[in-house]
Amino acid sequence: MKLIAVLLAVALFALSLVQCLSLPDPSTKCVMECDTQAFGWICAADDKGTTKSYRNLCVMKTENCLQNANFQKISEKECP
Repeated sequence: MKLIAVLLAVALFALSLVQCLSLPDPSTKCVMECDTQAFGWICAADDKGTTKSYRNLCVMKTENCLQNANFQKISEKECP
């Protein structure tokens, strides 16, 4: 009976350890440290021709990741 209790305790400990060490949330892969990047507006366009201004390349890449978008830099200034 004591053996079963010990095995159950070990199993619960292992389960809690696995939950603590689990893979990070997939959305966290998109988090980038853009605050440390230089500020300089860029203009970007996607495959549909939609243009959008971003404060730097890092912000554009982060938003692409989060929104599953495909904006690419087309100029080093704000979009008209």
